[in-house]
Amino acid sequence: MRVRNYELMYIIDPRAGGDAEYAAITDRVNGFITSAGATIADGEPLAPTGRRKLAYPIRHNSQDLTEGFYVFSQFQAEPQQIRVIERDIKLTESIMRYLLTVNE
Repeated sequence: MRVRNYELMYIIDPRAGGDAEYAAITDRVNGFITSAGATIADGEPLAPTGRRKLAYPIRHNSQDLTEGFYVFSQFQAEPQQIRVIERDIKLTESIMRYLLTVNE
């Protein structure tokens, strides 16, 4: 199959903890990407954009949240690997939302 470029933006629950916990979640997501057989662009993800105010409240774990910790990553994968990566992201309780797009 053909390897494609992907961009992943996800929002971590701000109640997840401090910077150490955010780094652990980011490392876990990077592990999902690499364990599926994909390669992260330039060897590592771009720096997290940090805690930001959301445009609208998001209900997560029965609570309306108005802030989140944004993380952006770029990687290369084959299309069949995306299903595995998305499944693992959806099962991560501290990730509120994510957006995975093809970057052609």
